Amino acid sequence: MVHFEYYAHSCFLFHFGSTKILIDPYSPEIGYKMPERGADYVWVSHSHYDHSNIAGVSGRATVIRGCAPRTLGPVTSYGVLADHDGQGGANKGHVTVLCFQNRSQRYCHLADLGQRLSPEQVQEIGTCDVVMVPVGGGDCTLNAAQALEVLAQLKPQLILPMHYRTPFLSRARFPTIDSLEPFLSKASGHYAVEKVNDGVVKMDNLPARPTILVVPHLY
Repeated sequence: MVHFEYYAHSCFLFHFGSTKILIDPYSPEIGYKMPERGADYVWVSHSHYDHSNIAGVSGRATVIRGCAPRTLGPVTSYGVLADHDGQGGANKGHVTVLCFQNRSQRYCHLADLGQRLSPEQVQEIGTCDVVMVPVGGGDCTLNAAQALEVLAQLKPQLILPMHYRTPFLSRARFPTIDSLEPFLSKASGHYAVEKVNDGVVKMDNLPARPTILVVPHLY
């Protein structure tokens, strides 16, 4: 059985049976508590402090960086290099778009993607059932309109928005990042929108039509 927990920001913990994969653990200085939870693998999309707090992971874990194909228990994975900004990475550098799959579903975590994907990147990423997409903009990532452009490129069935402003996110560190509402407003004519009350989500079945799933932060 596959399920995931959405901690906050861009951090997810996926459970593939007994194998646990943690993506982009953040530093508590951004405003969210980072739970000291264990994982078998910690996947870091880039070295910025709000995505690479490996010290916040309890126990022993294998840290994954870069684009090389790997087998992580029942999961196969690879990365695709992309830009953190709209200037070809000249301002904020580059990120690794994280792609992984089990037997039935393909996942893509877009990290701090900052611009539309090239046709070559879309081909490298391949088919996506579930996409985790940043939507807050603010010179940090894709904004709402850009996120919709990228989703039109990837055509997932399930969309998990991430990296947006909440009452807990540090305004001092992220003064211009937007909330989730502009993305949902722009997306409402294109996608179904569902909200769940629990930050733990089972991935038994994909929705029948492309759907944005709003998952509350656990922390």
